[in-house]
Amino acid sequence: MTRFLASIKDIDEAKIASTVDIDIIDLKNVDDGALGFVGIELVSKVKRLLPNSILSATMGNDLNPNNNMNIKNLKMVIDKEINYLKIGFFDNAYLSEHEHILKDINFKNTQPICVMFADKDFNLNNVEKLIAMGYSGIMIDTCYKNSKSIMDLLTQKEIKEFLKIVKSHNKICGLSGSLKIAHIETLKKLKPDFLGFRGQLCDSFQTRHKFNSNRAEEVSKSIRLNF
Repeated sequence: MTRFLASIKDIDEAKIASTVDIDIIDLKNVDDGALGFVGIELVSKVKRLLPNSILSATMGNDLNPNNNMNIKNLKMVIDKEINYLKIGFFDNAYLSEHEHILKDINFKNTQPICVMFADKDFNLNNVEKLIAMGYSGIMIDTCYKNSKSIMDLLTQKEIKEFLKIVKSHNKICGLSGSLKIAHIETLKKLKPDFLGFRGQLCDSFQTRHKFNSNRAEEVSKSIRLNF
């Protein structure tokens, strides 16, 4: 079954999201690039507020994730027992640095998910390499939030091949990146493990600023629908 991941930016949005049928609540600083980190204080508050929810956190926009600050943040999020943390693969030049992180950090019960970008250095040849390094899953997103979705940037054949590779290794596979309700029927047929949304859940798709529970309910119902 395809699950619904919804990105929220603060404690108020976490409270609203908790009233909607959402499978994974994703903590993201939406004002800081593709994968802005909300900070450990907010992660802790949301964990206390929603102790039984499945939570994920985006871990920042560093081209090289193997740096002291990011390692510190990763370890703090792991200690809070967040279910998933999302690490961006922004640049092919730093492929080996992902391997260092995965070998050096004890992720305990937290599952590291690698985020590949449809509009930045996307290469299907890297999928198996990232899985071999130890990622629990791989997802596709968009780096530049300019309303172009992964459906605009990749062919359906590329998306199918991506999902096929990840599933063949029994890893988690997800699709995100300026997705709209109109994309759900097509993408659900490809059977990703989850579909991720932000803009479609907000009052304004362009600004992506204010989470709207009615829009989130609409997405949730569409994902649950048997097309």
